[in-house]
Amino acid sequence: MCCAVVLFCSAIDVRTSVVHAAETGRLVEKDGKYVFVESMDPATKLLLERAVRQGTITQAEYDAVVKESQERAYLLQPSFKAWYDRGFNFSMNDNDFFLKIRGRFAQRFTQRERNSAWTTSGDSKNYPELLGVFGDYRANRSVDSASTFNLRTARLLFAGHLFSPDLRFMVQLAGETSENAQVPGAIGMLDMFVMSTHVPWFNVQVGQFKVYFDRSQINSTASMQFANRALVMDAFTANGGINRRDDGITIMNDEEVYPINYYFGVFNGTGPLVNQFVQFSSEEPNGCPGGQTSGNPFPSPAGCPANQRNLNANFRGNKVNQLMYTARLQANIMGRAGFGEGDIAYSETPQMVVGGGYAYNPSINTSTDNAFVGIDLANLTIRRALASTGNGRLLGQGTVDFSTWTLDYAYKYRGYSLQAGYWFKTVTRHDKGLPCLQTAGTGGPCTTFAPGQFGNQTGWYVQSGYYLIPRKVEMAARYAWWDPDTHSGGDLIKEVDVSLNWFLNGTYDHQIMLTYSNVMMGQGGFAIGRSAPLPSTAGPPVAGCTTTCPSGVIPLDVNARTLIENAIRIQYQIFF
Repeated sequence: MCCAVVLFCSAIDVRTSVVHAAETGRLVEKDGKYVFVESMDPATKLLLERAVRQGTITQAEYDAVVKESQERAYLLQPSFKAWYDRGFNFSMNDNDFFLKIRGRFAQRFTQRERNSAWTTSGDSKNYPELLGVFGDYRANRSVDSASTFNLRTARLLFAGHLFSPDLRFMVQLAGETSENAQVPGAIGMLDMFVMSTHVPWFNVQVGQFKVYFDRSQINSTASMQFANRALVMDAFTANGGINRRDDGITIMNDEEVYPINYYFGVFNGTGPLVNQFVQFSSEEPNGCPGGQTSGNPFPSPAGCPANQRNLNANFRGNKVNQLMYTARLQANIMGRAGFGEGDIAYSETPQMVVGGGYAYNPSINTSTDNAFVGIDLANLTIRRALASTGNGRLLGQGTVDFSTWTLDYAYKYRGYSLQAGYWFKTVTRHDKGLPCLQTAGTGGPCTTFAPGQFGNQTGWYVQSGYYLIPRKVEMAARYAWWDPDTHSGGDLIKEVDVSLNWFLNGTYDHQIMLTYSNVMMGQGGFAIGRSAPLPSTAGPPVAGCTTTCPSGVIPLDVNARTLIENAIRIQYQIFF
């Protein structure tokens, strides 16, 4: 033992006697890890050290050679590095530029069983289909049983930093089709933003990205406990149910530094890749309201001719000065729960976070200058987005303002997770009073009104999961509740989900998910253009309609009753 100590001390003495002034190596990143690499070949260095001890060269000469060798190695090292670590990584110019490329693929098989109400009446209120340039309604009807494969997720992600690690960027392309989409899937820009983290308490993110509103929206589909988000989660996005992504700017503090986090954003409020300058209302020449056949529910200016159904859209840039404002505040009471739903990390200490948000999105045009949809030229981008998220009851309400509040909570500990969220959304119509459905002639007066005002919307969910085998096998259950119109009865939407998840490599990157879902959708209440009374061109709206009735004589919901769906989804996902 004593000999070992003496030898160790001697080695230290010899080493320190020959190495003084020069730095002899540097940390080098290799396969995602940092290792110390000496700048000089070890054999050459050994010979030089012996030469110093023998007096052949001086210590100053030795230090100069080592320093020159290090500088030469630094200048000759490649400025480009590439390696794989949960993505293809590329670093250039001594890490001034870093790029990570990842791909995500999820293939799904769905076996769906629906009751006979889907075959007869179908859904014309929450998820209606909109056809043609006039946005005519079609009820969403389907067969009792259906089986299908679906490319649920197909994404290519580019992320990294520019000039320094504090100037980050992300670009995400998607070419997938959601189950409720009204148009075929196509490759499009999902995310594209730049983020500055130079000041920890004042990070700035600019571009198109998910709005920091509530945790169910911020969380990625890559780290969910179920094959789908609950229907209520899609309905209560910050912009009123149009999309969880938008184009704008957000300021926030660093989530990893501060226990209390704030987010404040300003956005267009119309969803991704939507240019507000091309939004329009239908209008006939000379400032006369139009797009409708024979009649206008609102008083027309003197001298305007009888309105005719047309394809004019002369009024562009309608209220483009109105922007969406969002705010979120969250407190990490214990640890850092993050935004992933389950506790795949198997937290050794409790993780708890509570948060809340508010979003105000004004002047969203759910119809054109008429009070109803189905007989007027319309810009369908926003209205199809609302219909695809279950907000079809809003259609035809004219220009509306959305104010949405949310509260959310998450807890994780040793494989167990609990998450919950609540929303309340007020819908304020710009055209006060009941929507007009029928006029006596050109320019009014209005003779038939909608039977009631559209109310507000509210919803909530709670979900929980537990890892039966840590980091490998998880069971999860969720219940969601949604009232799409608080002024109507018989219209509640309730959802129950149970999921069994297998994580093949202990991460979200490679998983197989089996999810069972039961949805009950009430069809009560009134929907403009789909419920009696219906707009018509002459006479009472339905009874006695002897001339052309643009929306048809029979309401789409005449046989409406509770719609029930049972579905099993098997999904395979790989994130590479």
